[in-house]
Amino acid sequence: MAVFKNDVQVRFAHVDAAGIMFYPRYFGLINDLVEDWFAGGLGTSFRQLHLKEKRAVPTAHIEVDFHAPSKLEDHLVFELSVARLGRTSCDLNIAARCGEETRLSGKLILVHMDMNTGKSLPWPDALRAEIGKWTNETGEDA
Repeated sequence: MAVFKNDVQVRFAHVDAAGIMFYPRYFGLINDLVEDWFAGGLGTSFRQLHLKEKRAVPTAHIEVDFHAPSKLEDHLVFELSVARLGRTSCDLNIAARCGEETRLSGKLILVHMDMNTGKSLPWPDALRAEIGKWTNETGEDA
């Protein structure tokens, strides 16, 4: 299975007074991971998708487990793979690791939608094909 990766260094702005990464900062970095996957892994930037095509991919569900704290200047590798590709959504597996240690693991569901109507849309064939390269699973939305 193909895995998209982002390297991130934990910065001062990411940590709290205890010197560990403040959990909401992970969610911002997960969003960065998804945005970078669209641009670098799928060939469709958020600028193109949102501003020009008036489509969006909001997160409909997210669940995350925090396994160990990250600290200032830790080097994290965020990973993304597609667990399921549906007609209008996709399920993603995500993880953040520091060396061999998993710091975070989780799942999120993105829904492809029309920004003007707020309704879900089927994935365009070209984008569906690109997403499919990141998984071996295919399914249909319920």
